[in-house]
Amino acid sequence: MPVPLLVKDVLVEVSFGTTAQGGATPVPPDPVTADPNYECQAKTLRVSIQSSTVDLSTLCSSTNEVFETRKAGSLDMDVWVDKTAGPIFQGKVGWLCKVKVTLGSTAGSIKTFNGLVTDVTLNMTPGEVQTESVTIALGAWGFSSIYA
Repeated sequence: MPVPLLVKDVLVEVSFGTTAQGGATPVPPDPVTADPNYECQAKTLRVSIQSSTVDLSTLCSSTNEVFETRKAGSLDMDVWVDKTAGPIFQGKVGWLCKVKVTLGSTAGSIKTFNGLVTDVTLNMTPGEVQTESVTIALGAWGFSSIYA
């Protein structure tokens, strides 16, 4: 029987472009070398990647002949708000970003996602730790891939 993957200690490192997207906005540096480099722990993280395709089969074909044209997707996460640094994504809607995700000690667990911050929500409930919910559209203008 397969062993389920238990994820804990999801570390998120984030870097942003220098301005909001508009024309030739600079691509953000790698989160490890960025200054400033934002780090936080993720409460939840969901990545969804889709592939757009074109059917190249002919009229008399007996099989589908699908060709991938591009990838797209989204990164949705809830991150814990640090009491000294405050919210990371607040005020960054419309900014290009790179998000490096490290899933604890899981093999092959480091992935860097490239995208555009499209939605940010600050969650404040009395008696609970504050969280920030963010949606990042993967594959924004200026990036050559949605992840590395």
